[in-house]
Amino acid sequence: MSKTILVVEDDLDFRETIVEILKDAGYATLEAKHGKEALDVMGKSKVDLVLSDIKMPQMNGFELLQHIQTLNENRPKVVMMTGYSVYTQEEAIKAGAEALMEKPTIAKNLVSLLSSIRFY
Repeated sequence: MSKTILVVEDDLDFRETIVEILKDAGYATLEAKHGKEALDVMGKSKVDLVLSDIKMPQMNGFELLQHIQTLNENRPKVVMMTGYSVYTQEEAIKAGAEALMEKPTIAKNLVSLLSSIRFY
């Protein structure tokens, strides 16, 4: 059974690119354009991993991560994405994420990063 990844990204073109990469790698995907929509999707579907942008309208990625950490059952792993160099890997991991990926290089490294994450 393939793992389901929720891609949370407000840039439609970038979100579609990431979804295509994940589908080609054999993952099932769900999509949301911001954190609030992601919480709605997670309330309706089982999600194994959330791949979330940090800077988004309505609810940013760190706020979404905080909400995910309050879930008791079926809490998905989280990988953060950013196009801004002000965020650091250390900051994302300290907040509870598995990793932080920079957008310019994510397409090349995404599948190898996901293969290193231990899903429940």
